[in-house]
Amino acid sequence: MPEASYLAKLARAKEHLVDLQAAVNDYANTHPYTVSERIEGKNERKVYRLAFTDSPADTDIPIIAADVIYNLRSSLDHLMSALVAPKDRGSAMFPIFFEGVWEAIVPGENQQRIKERMRWASDIKTLPDEAVAILKELQPADTAADDPRTSLLRLVNRLSNRDRHEKLPVLASGLSRLRIEVTMPDGEVLEGVGIRSPDAALQDEAEIQNIPDDAVKVEVQGVPLVAIQGKLKGRYIEIPLYLVQALVYFREHVIAPLSPYVRQ
Repeated sequence: MPEASYLAKLARAKEHLVDLQAAVNDYANTHPYTVSERIEGKNERKVYRLAFTDSPADTDIPIIAADVIYNLRSSLDHLMSALVAPKDRGSAMFPIFFEGVWEAIVPGENQQRIKERMRWASDIKTLPDEAVAILKELQPADTAADDPRTSLLRLVNRLSNRDRHEKLPVLASGLSRLRIEVTMPDGEVLEGVGIRSPDAALQDEAEIQNIPDDAVKVEVQGVPLVAIQGKLKGRYIEIPLYLVQALVYFREHVIAPLSPYVRQ
């Protein structure tokens, strides 16, 4: 028996994730950052800042990330096509709307939410009640206290929509696993200067703090963090991290509970 198409799509997303991690590693291995020394402010203070010299946007990373996102979103649509009645399969899309989308239209509600309520009613009309209950649990919350798991559904949906119209805006958001070395006039090398926490990440253009005024050289080593421009929970959308989390969530919390209701 051939593999279900929604599982094949998820498997392809996993393959692209391997390629994405390799591309991110290749970018990191080019050491695409340096320390810039500047004179800033009215007091003409010497300041050292992290400066990325090359952008991941100029690599294959945005295209590979888009392949991951496409197959993740497509796996859900293929799953939905397998859930609905055969006559509806040509237009089936996995619903990713908002918590309470199944409730009555609220007076004064904006047109987008009204459209999504109507789409929900159309999408689930041939599904068994048990499958509808699962889909309700998966709808992302509207509040600031979003469930970080169901937020992954909204994230992939948003990125998929964006990729239809433009190349994903990928950037180097910072540097983690920092090691900073400061060379003093007498040749002594100080390590660990300017690090607030071993787990801290230094963002692009951020100042490296607490460097002695008489330092003659400042060097930094670390692991570049690659992200898609935009924020999730106040943080950049780090890749491949968030996409790996999305794949695991889709497999374990979306496909697994819904697959018993797939029509033969």
